[in-house]
Amino acid sequence: MRSLVDLIRSPLLSGQTRNLPRYRELVHRFQQAILSGQLNAGEQLPSTRELAEELGVSRNTIKNAYELLHAEGYIDTRKGSGSYVANLPEHLLQKTDRLPLAKNTLNVTHLSRRADKVSANSGLKLQPAMAALDQFPMQAWKRCVNVAQASRGLLQSAPLAGDELLREAIVKHLLIRRGVQADSSQVVITSGSQEALYLVSRLLLKAGDEVLVEAPGYQGTYDVVAQTGACIQSISWQALQQQPENTSNARLLCLTPSRNFPLGHTLSLSSRLTLLAWAEQHQSWILEDDFDCEFATGPVVSALLGLSQNQYARQRVIYTGTFSRTVFPALRLGYVVLPKELVEPFLILRNRVDGGLSRLPQHTLAHFMFSGEYSRHLKKMRQLYQRRRAAMEKALAASDLADWRIIDAGGGMYLVLAMPETSDDVGLCQSLAQQGFGVRPLSVYDPLTRQPGLVLGFSAEPEVKLASLVMELAALIGAYQTVHTQ
Repeated sequence: MRSLVDLIRSPLLSGQTRNLPRYRELVHRFQQAILSGQLNAGEQLPSTRELAEELGVSRNTIKNAYELLHAEGYIDTRKGSGSYVANLPEHLLQKTDRLPLAKNTLNVTHLSRRADKVSANSGLKLQPAMAALDQFPMQAWKRCVNVAQASRGLLQSAPLAGDELLREAIVKHLLIRRGVQADSSQVVITSGSQEALYLVSRLLLKAGDEVLVEAPGYQGTYDVVAQTGACIQSISWQALQQQPENTSNARLLCLTPSRNFPLGHTLSLSSRLTLLAWAEQHQSWILEDDFDCEFATGPVVSALLGLSQNQYARQRVIYTGTFSRTVFPALRLGYVVLPKELVEPFLILRNRVDGGLSRLPQHTLAHFMFSGEYSRHLKKMRQLYQRRRAAMEKALAASDLADWRIIDAGGGMYLVLAMPETSDDVGLCQSLAQQGFGVRPLSVYDPLTRQPGLVLGFSAEPEVKLASLVMELAALIGAYQTVHTQ
């Protein structure tokens, strides 16, 4: 009994499951011991009185644990004899000596990478693509909330495609700013570009389909598309400038033509038309993510979708956008503009996934857009981010990082610094994160070249702080390099 008590006692002393009621802690530990083979089928358990005395808990606690274990089938009780470990099928048991550590490690690694993305909104310094929330027009937003709340009709669920007024506002915005001519029936409101990509992938792809993803490009695109079982092939930014070769079997091409992430480049008109011709010729689809094109340097170019509407009768472009960067991240609203033939099947799929989104935030955003506040906010942020970028570049030029070349296209909400070819940008960024910096490694966005570099955000940092932040960053990088080059 002593060894069994030690087995059961450990989590009670270590606090691993202290958020559970005491009897649930015991149940959890018994379950682990039985399923891992540490307690064998037919092994007799101590009486409730004995175990209670050994563990220093009430007898009722042990009785409750035994009753639940019996109800769930982990133990058998024999009248007048006691409780015994149940005889479970062998294939259900996860014997300790049959569990390779590598299998669990692989899963944990995958979850850790996802957790890193989830924690991206943690307020780290110099984090890329973070909106200047201190400049958001809260009073104007509150007025729009009050207007939206005045309608009892909004207590009803929104249509599956999303709030009608918001879809109309998006259509108007895209026509003026991006040259897209669409009907509101082609617009579906999503929780962001990521959900739109997920639904499009589920709708269009099956296992084995070939998908092209631009490189460098957003890592989340790979993660989402991979869930379909599709074969993902990276296509370089240089290859996108011309007719893609040996890609006639590609079912889908994912790219950010107006402003590449993270380098900020814009595809030339001739390259855009070439890609449209390629999609038409091979009956392929193009998914256009418009990322942060609103903050690019110079005029906002027409969307690829707008160009395709002038060129071809059959639409091959699917367009996605998000308000996370232009309004605020917690809003969790985006949209997708679909070819008419895809709208109905997309909505059927969407209904199976979440049945639509909360209506009040959508209607509030619609009023925010129709009132002109959204356009005014975009103009203000565009000017603000340009000033903050200039301040960042000035600070970098005066720092120990002055020799590191800026390799992005300007504008936006972040800039990219090239590092020496032998640099470990991933290890450096992990070290910087421990010091409160949200700098991202460039190499993880380009599986083709793995060029090392740093993606530095400036949009959420006040101009007066940027010089000191860059100085602190340079000092941390210098200290890291000193340690790792010895």
